[in-house]
Formats: sequence, structure tokens, C-alpha cells
Amino acid sequence: MRTTYETKARAAASASRAEANGILSRIALLKRPEVKAAWKLIPAALRAHSTLALGLYSKRVRISTIVRNLDSFKDRRLTVLLEKFMGDDWATTSDDYTDGEPNRDYECIKKLGDNFEIKVGISAYVKSDSPLCRIVVTGVTERMVREETKEIVCA
Repeated sequence: MRTTYETKARAAASASRAEANGILSRIALLKRPEVKAAWKLIPAALRAHSTLALGLYSKRVRISTIVRNLDSFKDRRLTVLLEKFMGDDWATTSDDYTDGEPNRDYECIKKLGDNFEIKVGISAYVKSDSPLCRIVVTGVTERMVREETKEIVCA
């Protein structure tokens, strides 16, 4: 049996409808009270520059914000914000970045039923001239890198 254009078009339309339904169900996640509550945990001054996004293929809502010009990572503006995400409902991790000014990114995840989760990302930047927090070299690693150079040669 040969596959006709109409058969392929029906299959493509069906797949597109299913994808659209998935998108609509993810959009509905933004109306959940847990999402609004997490958004409200961000101070109003930071919310103006924060982002709210949906996962493309997952039941995930992501809230991202940036806290700049800190004296250290113990700055009250940051610690008060982080305390809001330190309960049993939230799992928090952090990663440090040493290029430029001292930067620590925190990721706070709250898992809810139905594989739904809220991720709050907080990027904290300490002033580059802060006397309380600075980047120091703690060691040097030397590596020898060998790379092959290749080209296509045809007869």
C-alpha cells in the first residue's frame, strides 16, 4: 500500500494538534497558585527585572532574577531572599563563577505533583572591588593539548 499525501497530511495535523494541546496544558501551569506564590517571594524591586518562563517540553515554570552590587554573598539583600527558598519544599544548589566579578548562581526547585516543578534561579553578583569577597587564584593546572588537523583529499 502506498502512502498518499493525504495520509501524511492527516498524520502531521494530528501530531500538531497533540503538540498544541500540550502547549495549552503547560500554559495553564502559570495559573497555579504555587507559581504566583513563588513569584511573590521575589521582592517587588527585583520582580521588575525578573523573568517568568515555561519549559518547552516539560511541566516546568522557571523564574529568574539577578541581585547585583552585593558586598558579599552574606549581604542581607541576598540572604533574606534565599531564606524564602530554604524550606523543606525547596531543594537548593549553587554554582560559583570566577570570570569577572564574583558570581554565584542559586537554583531552588520545588517539585509538585504530576511531574510539575517550579525552578527559581537567583544570580548573585558581588561588587568587583568588594573588600569582603574577591576572586583569588588557588592553584594552576597546566595541560598539553594535542589536536589533529584534518582535511578532505579526493582523487
